[in-house]
Amino acid sequence: MNPNKRLYVVTGKGGVGKTLISLALAKYLKDQGHKVLHNSYDQEAHDRVCSDLEIPTWNSTLEESATIYIARKLGSETVARWVMKTPFFIGLFNMIPGLGYMIYLGHIIDRLRNDPSLTIVVDSPSSGHLLTTFEVPSNFREIFGSGILVQDINKMEQCLSSTSFLKTLIVCLPHQLSLSEGKELSDKLEDRNIKGSELLINDSLSLIPELQKEDLPPFLVEKIKNEKQLLQNLPSIDEMIKIPHFSSLDEKKLILSLQSYIKGLV
Repeated sequence: MNPNKRLYVVTGKGGVGKTLISLALAKYLKDQGHKVLHNSYDQEAHDRVCSDLEIPTWNSTLEESATIYIARKLGSETVARWVMKTPFFIGLFNMIPGLGYMIYLGHIIDRLRNDPSLTIVVDSPSSGHLLTTFEVPSNFREIFGSGILVQDINKMEQCLSSTSFLKTLIVCLPHQLSLSEGKELSDKLEDRNIKGSELLINDSLSLIPELQKEDLPPFLVEKIKNEKQLLQNLPSIDEMIKIPHFSSLDEKKLILSLQSYIKGLV
């Protein structure tokens, strides 16, 4: 049985735990017998922990993905590498935020289209980068109107708008600002016809019963109290995945600890 989606994108502001959650999700899918790859989306790869936990990976740079795309269109990798070094293309990538990320995303989607049995879990850059990545294709379609690039953009957006293809997991911390930012991103993706986004709450102290029985410093007591009030007042709290705080600093232990919460994300 295949997972519910082909592409899982884990995003959120820096420091919310999206990398560990994306790794835990990829490991869960792999342990369930699915063909899956973890992708770090042009960020630093986690080769050692992926090797230790037997998490399959596939990573590429923005330049490599762009070269592959241009080579496919021109029929020559040599010419594509030359084109990528021209001042025009260097300037184009510098002037248009998100162009490289759009090509990278297209590379991921192409790989999925070429292998129907594959699922890819992406550890996305910050939510602002992700939104730009999803906005760029429609902007380019408006600029060019028609042509080969527009045809490729239409295929990409067809996948991204399909609820059976994409699921975007927006990781939030249990405080009002983080949740508001997550909801704002979800609304903006919906406006772009990007379906299937879901908020999840990570690193919650109020979900640790044992902690609340201890003699805690006042600032932690206040933090737990505020978390409880916030979670109780959220209208859709019962539908959200909520992950407690884990005290371990060991990446492998954290990823394994997250496994019991991952099933609800698939």
